[in-house]
Amino acid sequence: MGVVDVDLHARSRHRGIGGRWMATACAGLFLVSGGQALAQPAQVPTAQIPAGQIPAGKPGAQIADPWEGANRKFYELSMAVDHAVIAPVVHGYLRVTPGPVKTGVKNVVNNLFEPRVFANDVLQGRFHKAGQATIRFAVNSTVGLGGLIDVASKTGVPYHDSDFGQTLGRWGVGPGPYIFVPFYGPSDLRDGIGRLADAFGDPVSWTIGDLTTTFGQVRTGVDVLQARVDIDDELQGLNRDFTDPYVTLRSGFSQNRAYKVDEAKGVSPAAQVKDLPDFGAETPPAPAKP
Repeated sequence: MGVVDVDLHARSRHRGIGGRWMATACAGLFLVSGGQALAQPAQVPTAQIPAGQIPAGKPGAQIADPWEGANRKFYELSMAVDHAVIAPVVHGYLRVTPGPVKTGVKNVVNNLFEPRVFANDVLQGRFHKAGQATIRFAVNSTVGLGGLIDVASKTGVPYHDSDFGQTLGRWGVGPGPYIFVPFYGPSDLRDGIGRLADAFGDPVSWTIGDLTTTFGQVRTGVDVLQARVDIDDELQGLNRDFTDPYVTLRSGFSQNRAYKVDEAKGVSPAAQVKDLPDFGAETPPAPAKP
């Protein structure tokens, strides 16, 4: 099962933007923040995990959930709206849109987040990663025709994400309580603050256009759609394969954020995987009775 690190692409610092923005925000709903936790593996050897189980991960990875009753209600509401409204739209998009167009849309979305990735890499002290983000943005914005073609990945500089919640964790800020925000998704107190900081501090919004502009509104709508598309398979599996999807999503989100913070601290993927139980190992036989 993939785990989650989702971004808040639906950003608004002004009220009264209009019906188009409100429709877009509602359409994006849930998992715009939690979806990447489903879409991106958190260095877990998933082939070794038995079906229907979520790895326990390292001690302390799970985020406390003191408001589980309310969180579950918000989760159920979001899932109901997603099933009735969003999933049909997403599945229609996936059916009718040619593969190269879908790839190009995803590449453009990633490219417009490279300045934010660069800023957080610098704040985390990961200057090599910041250099990679700079190269990617420069190459893909020019040779890659505004980001439509991911030329940088083809030359050995793959995309990576970096956000302010991860930055706060890098410098010792704890996650705080788990929060499921309706029409947003799984989060915690630290990452909620981080998403707001990323939204207000987005260099692309400053220089090209925020949600008061047509560019900003179109960008937000595309971001929201792409975030939901990215986790469609995982979301279907979450609802199909697990007896308590809420707990599974919370566990996946908690572990993903723990791994992302460790990544920002310079912990290698190999060291992170060493902290996991060996799901592929056979249970040793019980000692014979005398």
